[in-house]
Amino acid sequence: VMSCMAWRCRFFEYRAYRPLVKEYFRKGAKWTAAPKPLMSDELYDMDYPITNLEDRNRLVSQGKFATTEFEPCFDAADFMRAGRDIFAQRSQVTNEMGIEWLRRHLGDEYKVHVLSF
Repeated sequence: VMSCMAWRCRFFEYRAYRPLVKEYFRKGAKWTAAPKPLMSDELYDMDYPITNLEDRNRLVSQGKFATTEFEPCFDAADFMRAGRDIFAQRSQVTNEMGIEWLRRHLGDEYKVHVLSF
């Protein structure tokens, strides 16, 4: 599943992988792309501290991140597959809506487990 990063500066990163995705598709793979977030201000907690690492670590341990639940967003790096199990983590670029979008998209074939560490 192709996903688009939630950081505005990385919106067009998916284009670098397009030739590879097309090659896989020609060889029989499915081509699935997650919805690309609009990245409007509502997706971000504009008061989230970005200069103090201690505050950010404290907030993350409380389950608070820079992204909101305004729309689904996720980074593929926050997921790992082991057989029919997918392990996901909430992060600065993956929200609960993004995890739920993937869970619904995959259906009953896979079990999505959310980890927090």
